[in-house]
Amino acid sequence: MERDAELEAIAGSVAAAGRGEGSVLVVEGPAGVGKSRILQESATAADLAGMRVLTARCSELEQAFAFGVVRQLFETALASADAREREVLLAGAAARTASVFEREASEEPPAGDFVVLHGLYWLVSNLCRRRDLALLIDDLQWCDTPSLRFLVFLSSRFDGLRLLVVAGRRSVRVGTDALADQILADPATVILRPKAFSASATAQFLSGSLTGPVDPLFASTCHRATAGNPLLLRELVRTLIAEGIAPDAAAAGRVLDLGSRAVGRLVALRMARVSASGVALAQAVAVLGDRIDLGTAAGASFLDGPQALESAAELERLEILSITKVGGVLSLEFVHPLVRAAVYESMDVVGSGTAHARAAKLLAASGAGVERIAAHLLHVPANASQEVVSLLRSAAAEAVRRGCPDGAYTYLRRALQEPPDDTSRLAVLEEAGRAAFLVDHQGSADLLQQVYDRTTDRGAAADLAILLGTAYLWLLEPDRGISVLSDALAHLPPDQEDRRRRLYAGLLDATWIAPVPESILRGVPALRELPAHDSIGGRLLDCAIACFDMAGGDPSATDRARLALADGSVVEEANGEGALLCGWLALLAADDDAAMVSMGNAVTNARQTGSIHSLAPAYTFQSLGWLWRGQLAEAEHDAREARRLAHLAGLDLNDLFGDAYLAAVLMEQGDLDEAEETLRSIGVTVTGHPVGPAYFALDAHARLRRLRGDNQGAVDAAATAGRAWAAFGFTNPAMGSWRSEAALALHALNRTGDAHEIAEEGLDLARRWGRPRALGRALRTSGLLYGNAEGLDLLSEAVAVLEDSSARLEHAYALADLGAALRRSGSGGAARHPLRQALELATHCGAAPLAAYARTELIASGARPRRVVQTGPHALTPSERRIAELAAQHATNRQIAQQLFVTPKTVELHLSSVFRKLGISTRTSLSAALAQ
Repeated sequence: MERDAELEAIAGSVAAAGRGEGSVLVVEGPAGVGKSRILQESATAADLAGMRVLTARCSELEQAFAFGVVRQLFETALASADAREREVLLAGAAARTASVFEREASEEPPAGDFVVLHGLYWLVSNLCRRRDLALLIDDLQWCDTPSLRFLVFLSSRFDGLRLLVVAGRRSVRVGTDALADQILADPATVILRPKAFSASATAQFLSGSLTGPVDPLFASTCHRATAGNPLLLRELVRTLIAEGIAPDAAAAGRVLDLGSRAVGRLVALRMARVSASGVALAQAVAVLGDRIDLGTAAGASFLDGPQALESAAELERLEILSITKVGGVLSLEFVHPLVRAAVYESMDVVGSGTAHARAAKLLAASGAGVERIAAHLLHVPANASQEVVSLLRSAAAEAVRRGCPDGAYTYLRRALQEPPDDTSRLAVLEEAGRAAFLVDHQGSADLLQQVYDRTTDRGAAADLAILLGTAYLWLLEPDRGISVLSDALAHLPPDQEDRRRRLYAGLLDATWIAPVPESILRGVPALRELPAHDSIGGRLLDCAIACFDMAGGDPSATDRARLALADGSVVEEANGEGALLCGWLALLAADDDAAMVSMGNAVTNARQTGSIHSLAPAYTFQSLGWLWRGQLAEAEHDAREARRLAHLAGLDLNDLFGDAYLAAVLMEQGDLDEAEETLRSIGVTVTGHPVGPAYFALDAHARLRRLRGDNQGAVDAAATAGRAWAAFGFTNPAMGSWRSEAALALHALNRTGDAHEIAEEGLDLARRWGRPRALGRALRTSGLLYGNAEGLDLLSEAVAVLEDSSARLEHAYALADLGAALRRSGSGGAARHPLRQALELATHCGAAPLAAYARTELIASGARPRRVVQTGPHALTPSERRIAELAAQHATNRQIAQQLFVTPKTVELHLSSVFRKLGISTRTSLSAALAQ
């Protein structure tokens, strides 16, 4: 009733899925408004359209299960598949999901969380190839975190999938709302918010449900008593029938009293008529959870088989439980989650705890999985039972095996409450701290600090300090990180050189997060003079020193970073660690190709075996590399992917870097509005900025203000950025463009002297650094300020410096500004060549505003600019070239997508672009075209 809009949306989404336009429908509303009914209609519509329908229902009890909802959705499909079909479903990257579904532990090491998410995406893709697919999930507000994280991951990869996801979600705030909000904010999501029944619909429902004519006053009173909530209205009608109340005006007063009881009291009325054995069975099912077999429920309620069956039938007649047969076994579940909640809440705390303890024992005796048992132990009062501690640790290990640190952390926190005995407490604390590191940095720091304070083995303490120090850095608490790293160094035995250097690397890494403490500054010269050490610690320290030296503009930093990263061992052994990022930044500032090679290897490594913690930073800094090289499409892709992954894992600190790079890319592409919104999302506005390493973001904000025409705002923002860079020890102009932005804005404000002073400072520093991108930009800025013969010389020098460099975008700027300056000086003919080059380069980079500027200047010079045709192998972006090379080796679109961790639709779109740019129409022509 009154659901035409919802039915229309369902029909539209089912049809779109059939066209390969996957989408998400979220049905959101208060309890009882009819969300489950809409999901049933969705299932019917999907089934009629020939889709395969897989369902899951979330529950509070199963929130700690590792991928509990994912397993509900797909285990039945995998179990019902024959050997051949199972092989197809788990082909390729989907094979890495085995740990999610296997009951027995395998000998392979646990897969990283990203690897599992990616594998699950390919399982869905493989299912969609067999038959259009609909995934229906009820009570999403109780979804386990790993499954919800997968749904967020999936929702951004719907391109080309013949898939529909429908989820019902109660409008209450719960712990997983940050992830759920990402689904709601996704463009592919359609949100349905069904309204309560109107007064006329209420009257219509009453007329169809009650005997005899319904008095208007009675109907309006029923509507007022239930606020039109369909569930409350239905329960009210059942109570009216049970108590023999006629729907006339005289009975209207009794309606208000009945309606105010809501579901809990209406269920209590039904339960009052249930036998003692029925109450025991209902309470047992409330504790055990839905879809529980009758035998287990009977054992939990101390009933024999016949008694349990009779009680189940009684509860079904009263519409409290429903009975289904699954694989020949009778299974029980409540007719509605609110009914289950009402029964469960009728039990006192002691009674429910005792019931959960008995349920755990029964499940353990029946050979149930440790996670099912542990789910009940989470609700049992602590009792210093080492058996409980052991079982919870086993459940945590199972969760880790499934790629679910969230579940492991939940189980281990409960184990610590038991508590463990003295012999195991430290081990449980460390296990919990390490699990928390991937999901809760504050919790991880609290736990690991306790372990560190009690660890007497100084080598083990050093390893803990490295992880603990990193957690403090993520929490923007560098002082605490520096303290623990310094303490570990002070107590480390002299023969632990690898650990010593890793600790020093961690200290230098902290300088990214907070202004450099004097104690660290004093120690750098001695670290710089240490002999080379062939270890991961030695290489990490070299990366950190290189970044420190690069920050001060020392050109020798490049060689140190290149040597540290040369053999790839740091990526293999320490992917995601801060010192590795330091090495990348030192090389990126020097326009060194080794940075892109190392970051590409890190992305590949993290995709294949690692976690989001290592992949998100790799994408972030790779996006900066693409930006500085002028590959704007690649830079945007990696920055957005880094943002999605960081939000999945709660890596808020990543935004201060990645979102700043994304904003810079958007400005180069001409989207100033989204750039501003991106900076605003991390707290950078005209009036303020976040605490911590906001220097890149402030740099971007200064440029945004100048592009907006707010020159005074640009000067102020640039000054703030300059102070931030200086506070963190960065004077190298390769890192930030604040001097150039300030000089150009000051020039526009006719503050010529101030503009020249800051531009000359930047040029002096850039000449000392000596690398093309920074020097070319500084030369170009000074050339624009002078605007005479000296200015032309500086612009010409900028073009020459950048000509053979990888900094294509900066080269395009230099060419455009040189051409414009030549035209203004009256040398229109001489201006045309650099302007044509600028137009072509800017177009290839994807810098639309710069291309428009070059085209305008070219027209003003008297030329008729030709349309820039992006053809030939040189016109391919790096992603297009990678895909083209794999296609030339006869890989299918799906094989390419799995190897490059993109969707098949992305491969299809890239190949279309490749064919157009290369002037070919078939894959067989690729090899020859690429060889041109």
